[in-house]
Amino acid sequence: MILRFIVIRIMIAASLCTSLCVAIGGPSSAPAIAADDPVVLIDGYIPRFAQKKEMNRLYDQAFDELQHAVLTRQARGQNLECSVQILTELAWLIQYTNFKARVEKRMADLRQSLDLPAERQRAVLEQSQVDGSWGGCYEEWFLRVWASADPAKELAFRHQRPSHPLKFLDKIDSPEKIRAHMAALKVSRVSEEGRDHRKELNLTVTGLGQLLFLKDLAPVIGPALPRDAVATGLRKFMDEEWQDPATGYWGPWYEVDGKIVKTEDLSITFHIASYRAGNVPLLDKLIRKTLAIRGRQYPFGWHDRDTQNNHHSYDVARLLRFGWPQMGLEERAKTQAELFIITARARRLSINGVGEFDLRPYSSIDQAYYFGVSLFDEIGYFRPSRRFWINRQPDDADELRAQILANINRFGVNSPMMAEARRKLLARD
Repeated sequence: MILRFIVIRIMIAASLCTSLCVAIGGPSSAPAIAADDPVVLIDGYIPRFAQKKEMNRLYDQAFDELQHAVLTRQARGQNLECSVQILTELAWLIQYTNFKARVEKRMADLRQSLDLPAERQRAVLEQSQVDGSWGGCYEEWFLRVWASADPAKELAFRHQRPSHPLKFLDKIDSPEKIRAHMAALKVSRVSEEGRDHRKELNLTVTGLGQLLFLKDLAPVIGPALPRDAVATGLRKFMDEEWQDPATGYWGPWYEVDGKIVKTEDLSITFHIASYRAGNVPLLDKLIRKTLAIRGRQYPFGWHDRDTQNNHHSYDVARLLRFGWPQMGLEERAKTQAELFIITARARRLSINGVGEFDLRPYSSIDQAYYFGVSLFDEIGYFRPSRRFWINRQPDDADELRAQILANINRFGVNSPMMAEARRKLLARD
């Protein structure tokens, strides 16, 4: 059985790592947070904001009920693309701002959207005639940028061009503009402004990183944007003004009591390294830091809600893939042990016996299936060519692949994320 094999290999790799990996570090403990402090720094640099605790107290129950309604109806085969976008924006408002009026408005919008006919829900998958973006039920520019990356990749995959020019990119259409935009997002002043830029920074990097760095997207962007120059400007900002020279990581910075506090963010670092195909400075330090933050809570470590989910595990696995060729013995031992644990946990906890992924950590079905499939693909569960860290085929790989594909086909969700999940499953060596 695959799990017995995994357990045996974990024991072997872990025993190697016990004597070799002391320098890599372990979990950190976090002290209790005082409820009345506007911001508390865990380990001296990880911020915890009273604002977020208050917003969760006010809106968590209503949000959870709406999320459950969306996921339940999606599982029954209903198309709720517009509702999912509003739900995603609502989650950002609750977790990263104190904008109560906007939260109330978006909650009302979400409830109304659940009554929209299917054609109105699907309409948000179409490109805007006004500015050329996708994501018609988002209000924030950065969310529309993020939502536009996957449709652009779908067009590139089919060797097609967009119906309308991508005018939404005019906002960052020079090296100077993109540098100024990113610099404004890099530092958050949450106590003064009521807005934590962390999510906005991450999704801006995710959207623009794909649109500017992925070679296949150049024909989709078109000649109006000086893509190479803007991409160079973004890369220069990342490497010269943002990356931490001590760790190789990127993350949001916070101004607290007049001082700048820098953080190490797994997701932001993953997106930058991934869309640059691992060609980033200080990769050796980056990998060492990735292994060191295993025990910390996401986004400053791997864990989310006291466990690991497929999204964050996928980020870790891809970063470790980039670093594998230059790792020494101790780091390879640590990497093998961690990837065995990730594999066993994902196989046991994130998916059931008929190939259905657990939807609870996600805003939509396509997210659950995209990140689940992406993790299994990244660790080489289905294809030997992807198996960079071990030379063994799991016993149930073909059966699991068929089960997941059957579920994807049953749901009938035709989003770009689901299309990409399907392509990864259908790929063969």
